[in-house]
Amino acid sequence: MKLLGFVIFIASLNVSSACNMANVTGIRGSGNAKAETRNLSGFKQIKAGGAIKLEVAAQKDFGVSVETDDNLLEYITTEISGDTLIIGSKDRISPTSAIKVAVSMPELTGMDISGASTATVSSVKTDSLELTASGASKIKIDGQAQTLEADASGASGIDAENLPAENAKAEASGASSVTVNAVNHVDAISSGASTVTYTGNPKNITQNSSGASTIKKK
Repeated sequence: MKLLGFVIFIASLNVSSACNMANVTGIRGSGNAKAETRNLSGFKQIKAGGAIKLEVAAQKDFGVSVETDDNLLEYITTEISGDTLIIGSKDRISPTSAIKVAVSMPELTGMDISGASTATVSSVKTDSLELTASGASKIKIDGQAQTLEADASGASGIDAENLPAENAKAEASGASSVTVNAVNHVDAISSGASTVTYTGNPKNITQNSSGASTIKKK
């Protein structure tokens, strides 16, 4: 009787461990990649989180395409809130390769990415642009803007060297890096072992660094 009870106890532990592992790893991808087009429009900003590989291009027409394992597509959410496209997942998933989201849009005015996501943005032309990267995320962007605000934190990076802006504000914290290209004025703030780099020849420079951080001209 005692032996039977012990066997049942061990079996229950194995079931519990299996359930816990499933909760940690989430729904596993099938290994069969598939792309799906989402019918979305009317947005000017993008917010993405959860290890998304994002590619954005400034074009006349709106377009959103998601690529991942075919059995995980239903768990990748793309929705509009106000003028913002929000990209994420509605459950814990374990894809076999990067979740890729391709977006085309007429104008980009803001981007906020987090959770080890990456974004490559091309051909932007806008009056005002705000970029935020956190949680080991990275943004690389080219184009043109009148005003740029770039904020990276938590071991993240923003590379806007190829985005000339009349006025640029760059802030890096928590072992992060930001690079901007300023024509008229640059406002640089760096803290927590971070680096802000500016290019161009801005007429006015405001800078504030602390905690083993640097601000430098390239």
